[in-house]
Amino acid sequence: MNKLFRASNIVLLLLCAMYFITYLDRVNVSTAAAGFSKEFELSKTQIGLVFSAFAYPYLVFQIIGGWVSDRFGSRRTLIVCGLIWAAATVLTGLAGGLASMLAARVLLGLGEGATFPAATSAMSRWISAERRGFAQGITHAASRVGNAAAPAAIVAIMAAYGWRQSFYFCAAISFAWVGLWALTFT
Repeated sequence: MNKLFRASNIVLLLLCAMYFITYLDRVNVSTAAAGFSKEFELSKTQIGLVFSAFAYPYLVFQIIGGWVSDRFGSRRTLIVCGLIWAAATVLTGLAGGLASMLAARVLLGLGEGATFPAATSAMSRWISAERRGFAQGITHAASRVGNAAAPAAIVAIMAAYGWRQSFYFCAAISFAWVGLWALTFT
């Protein structure tokens, strides 16, 4: 039982949770599109812009995030990135139209883009070399579970409370993860 609670396993569990949550946050928008597109009277082209607004800053911050993590450490980088992506998720729920929805999605791309290089940096320091392939595999599997779980979870929340609350729910989980990471990871 003692091996289960080794620091490396706790780091891996936290990173799996992060991968799951980030995919839940990013997939939420495609499920919630049915709600916000009607409310904001968006065309299919505008919905496509909302979906793609995430990708461009995400791409750039994958590169920048690696540098930031090397310079400031994965703990600080993931705390800041987590706060950014959680705030962006709240802002998505607060959006009042196309412009604010696009801004929130760009911010989400900024926050989430740097998370994966920082997570890899944390794994390289806390996971032994012979377990890194497994660690990468399990974290990526957690992201796919988040991707698969998001539609059902988001639809259930939307059906009960509305599309905005689906973003607030995801943001709450994101903020909780940031707090747990800040308290646990050294």
